Amino acid sequence: MALISGNTVSLRPLEYKDLEYIYRMINSLDSIGEYDVIQLTSWGELEKWFKTPVSSDDFVMLIIEKNDDKRILGFVAYYTAHPILKLLEIGFQIFSKEDRGKGYASEAVSLLLKFLFASKNVERIQATTHVENVGSQKVLEKNGFIREGELRCSLYRNGKYYNTYIYSILRRDWEKQFQNTPKK
Repeated sequence: MALISGNTVSLRPLEYKDLEYIYRMINSLDSIGEYDVIQLTSWGELEKWFKTPVSSDDFVMLIIEKNDDKRILGFVAYYTAHPILKLLEIGFQIFSKEDRGKGYASEAVSLLLKFLFASKNVERIQATTHVENVGSQKVLEKNGFIREGELRCSLYRNGKYYNTYIYSILRRDWEKQFQNTPKK
């Protein structure tokens, strides 16, 4: 059942029946892409993670599901990066190369922001991207995130360190942007 729905995608909680597909995707180099950290996960680790109760916002993964055929496109996730500062960090991934660049991630992040700012006591939401990951940067910028800077040697992949950009959106900026959007 969808937590929140948009025009082409919905976000819903991860279910046990999704684990086999998620397992294949998070362990597929094609799905991981060229910018994410490679962290191969065993079935046992994934199942244990799924069955372990989490306290509120430790780490929440929501499935991005295509509205018309209910196909899993990827996920969005969030976790509490700093509880005192009311700071959440988000991430997102579209699994199939064929589904990237079609606006699914942009809509999913938009839905996630709407959900988080409406239901959580959060002042700031941030995300990081590999400096060469232009697709993810566009998703964030389209959703009102501001690039704040570059974090040196903050991503390790294939035996090498890479820089990342840090982006954020504040509640007041999101509210201003959202209130100026015409209602459908």
